[in-house]
Amino acid sequence: MQNHHHDSHKDSQTEEKRARLPLSARFLLFAISILVLNGYLLSHKTDKVIEQAFLAQADQKIHLLLDQIRRNVEQERIALTDAALAAEVDYLNRHSDFGWQLHIQDLYAFDANGDIIAHSQAQRGQKALQPGSTYYRVIHDRQPSLGESREHHTDSGFIKADYLLPMTLPGGAIAGIEAEVDITGLKKAISSFDGPFEQSMWNTILISSLLMLLFLGGLIHFRLTGPIQRLHRCVQALSRGELDSRVSVTTRDEMGQLASGVNHLAESIQELLREQERTYMATLSALAQALEAKDPYTAAHSGRVSRYAVKLGQQLGLETDQLALLKKGALMHDLGKIGIHDTILNKPSALTDAEYQEMKKHPVMTAAIMKPLKRFSAFAEIAAWHHERWDGTGYPDGLKGDEIPLLARIVAIADTWDAMTGDRIYRPGMPVTKALNILESEQDQGQFDPELIRVFIAMIRQEQPEDAPSAAEYSSRPNTSV
Repeated sequence: MQNHHHDSHKDSQTEEKRARLPLSARFLLFAISILVLNGYLLSHKTDKVIEQAFLAQADQKIHLLLDQIRRNVEQERIALTDAALAAEVDYLNRHSDFGWQLHIQDLYAFDANGDIIAHSQAQRGQKALQPGSTYYRVIHDRQPSLGESREHHTDSGFIKADYLLPMTLPGGAIAGIEAEVDITGLKKAISSFDGPFEQSMWNTILISSLLMLLFLGGLIHFRLTGPIQRLHRCVQALSRGELDSRVSVTTRDEMGQLASGVNHLAESIQELLREQERTYMATLSALAQALEAKDPYTAAHSGRVSRYAVKLGQQLGLETDQLALLKKGALMHDLGKIGIHDTILNKPSALTDAEYQEMKKHPVMTAAIMKPLKRFSAFAEIAAWHHERWDGTGYPDGLKGDEIPLLARIVAIADTWDAMTGDRIYRPGMPVTKALNILESEQDQGQFDPELIRVFIAMIRQEQPEDAPSAAEYSSRPNTSV
């Protein structure tokens, strides 16, 4: 159940990571949304501004014309009769600068009582002069009304606006003059102008927005998301133990400061771990000296195993850092024997079954001692698994084939070779020729990596003449290992 829950949690994290948009994409989507919203608001505002500008221009034009008629009536250049007003309406509606957008329907004058005294269509009637009305303000307050009052007919699309001016009749009587104007043509003119203007505006917004987004996208990638991704990769590498990882610092802004901070942190961690490793290696060296005092044979044996292992590693073409790990790991592969009782370690005869089972615990003990050296996991692997067999019948974990790390397989061969050729308390070492014959006869019987054991046998045969010296002489030769 716990594994199923862990897998489900891991799957959900993977799905969440896949569904998550990069920061640059989210920022650009947000910027696009803002630009579209601004474009919509600007378009809506522009429509109103254009409409108000057209209407204001029309109001001013009608005001001037109506004021001219008023003056002509006051100065008696135009008679205040139905026919005279009808002639004025006909003239204005046929004028090229006026009639195509604005059309005067009715033009009439009314007296202080609201009675119509002249009408372009020879109509009569009375206007309401109750306080607060438009006609009341024109007569009593002498205030004009220029298109504030409009009538919209939704069925026909007809729009009418009323324009009123106060007027003094030739005899001195107070009156007013009104023009009822059809401004439907003006609305159509506004629409015909607004469509191309709005399209041009949107084209400009889209082109400028695209250029801005391309510029911002590139800037965000190179100055923000790119450095963040590099920081993320560096932090991941550091978390995997790759303490040499660093972030390149190319700017002095906040991202550059953050990158410098990560680099300084990595350097501090690396130095701290180096100091810790130096301290622990010193501790291991002290344990090795203590083991040498307790069991001189183990110390000499570990030295010879290290030399054999490094020579085999060189034959295999291992890198320098791998050879260094192999050398130190082999030197300390039996360090756990410090926990084995002296009577077993220094017994001059063969071990009993119980004693042998106790001796078999030393790989696990050694691995436990090596465990804190996390960066040098090969030490613990060599210590734990140098008694594993290629066929899976070894100890302590029964690893098989390539499950056994390469360095542990190398040390297993070197350890067996020295055990065969080295002198023990209870028996002398066998001759090199005999040991080689045994290895050749058993090279495919499952104890060793078949490829490695053949390389080792060829190496020993190449370096050993027919009258082979003892193992002690062989191990005392100059060592070219790291």
